[in-house]
Amino acid sequence: MALVIVLLGVVVLPLTAEEQREPPFLQVMPRIEIGTLAVLSHQYQSGSGGTMFDFVRQGGQDILFPYERYSVELILAGRHRLSFLYQPLTLDTRTVVGRNGTASAPIVVDSVSFPLGSQLDLTYGFDFWRVSYVYDFVSSGSTTVGAGASLQIRNASIVFSQADGSGRAVQQNIGPVPILKLRASHWFSPAFGLDLDADGFYASSALFNGATRPFEGWIWDVSVSAKAHVVAGITGFLTVRSIGGGARGDNAYDTTTSTTSSPGSYTFNSLATLAVTLGASIQ
Repeated sequence: MALVIVLLGVVVLPLTAEEQREPPFLQVMPRIEIGTLAVLSHQYQSGSGGTMFDFVRQGGQDILFPYERYSVELILAGRHRLSFLYQPLTLDTRTVVGRNGTASAPIVVDSVSFPLGSQLDLTYGFDFWRVSYVYDFVSSGSTTVGAGASLQIRNASIVFSQADGSGRAVQQNIGPVPILKLRASHWFSPAFGLDLDADGFYASSALFNGATRPFEGWIWDVSVSAKAHVVAGITGFLTVRSIGGGARGDNAYDTTTSTTSSPGSYTFNSLATLAVTLGASIQ
């Protein structure tokens, strides 16, 4: 009899502990990140006769910018992840055309010419919203690996404006961007782990990028996070993240300038950034 009790204890107690470790059917995890962002490279041209403008060398983006990111993730049945992200990404700078010898001719954006010595107020806005679905096809006690897809809504606003109001070039656009998504997570101990999160896509068809003309576009959003349990229910993160992308071709932007110009002019835009943040998620 004693032997039976011992055997039952060996079998039943681990099962009971395992049942207690089972996650709830629905988990809601808000997350916030705050830190700083550097622009590694950023080239931009608007109009077939426009200047290839370097935002870092010529446009004042050679500084650090405040950075923030907000998301909520829903985990269903332990394997299905649905996340909602808001990513503000607006860079406001000021410059003078020809500063530090970076230009020897006027800057032309669309049909607007900004002469040497012009004081410019620049806005590069690429805020976006993203909804993602990931299925964790590997889900053990310490390791998860998943894949899925995202739909991103871009909210682009690019403005070149003379400080005295005499000239302005504006490109604005809202459009959908489909993205592929991968994620992996591993806890090396109950207190410390690493996360990898990657979104990316390349498209050269108007069907995928929301344009009405042949248009090439690409995007990436890749991060590595070191995480640790801070207190019960709260996990802290130190994250290194690169966000970038670009476009080339005849775009579908609505273009407004100080002179009349036709929408859909040639555009080249290539951006690469690096951000370092501290963040936390609540479960």
